[in-house]
Amino acid sequence: MAFVPTTKLEVQAWLQRFHAASDSLDVSKLSTIYANDAKVQFGNLPLIEGLDALRDFFCVTWARLEMMHHEIDSFDMVDNRIYQPCHITWKVKNDPEKEEIVVPAVAIIDIVTSGEEKGLISYGAFYMDGTPLMAALQRSS
Repeated sequence: MAFVPTTKLEVQAWLQRFHAASDSLDVSKLSTIYANDAKVQFGNLPLIEGLDALRDFFCVTWARLEMMHHEIDSFDMVDNRIYQPCHITWKVKNDPEKEEIVVPAVAIIDIVTSGEEKGLISYGAFYMDGTPLMAALQRSS
């Protein structure tokens, strides 16, 4: 169940829940972490608006991944915004090199604080160098 964290332990639990949903590579779990009208920015890619667009975006890439894992480096929360650097590990299906890709990333996440979608993400900005992942996806084609 979504909730608005208020303590350091709650922020950590919220982030672990968020990453577990993402790391499952199951697009049906996106509604447990994102609001219906969520806006998500991945680096220089066009802004993704809405839960259906997020499902479409993730469905394509996640289907090509063998695994994904987020390791939280640190975090802080100010008002309803979480700042969180991490490391993301991926393995791509059918990668002839069977490379385990690890890249540093940072997330800025705004959480809905009231109403039916309380505790869900209203806005997320995620920044990383996706070049190693894109190379592995290209190799596996």
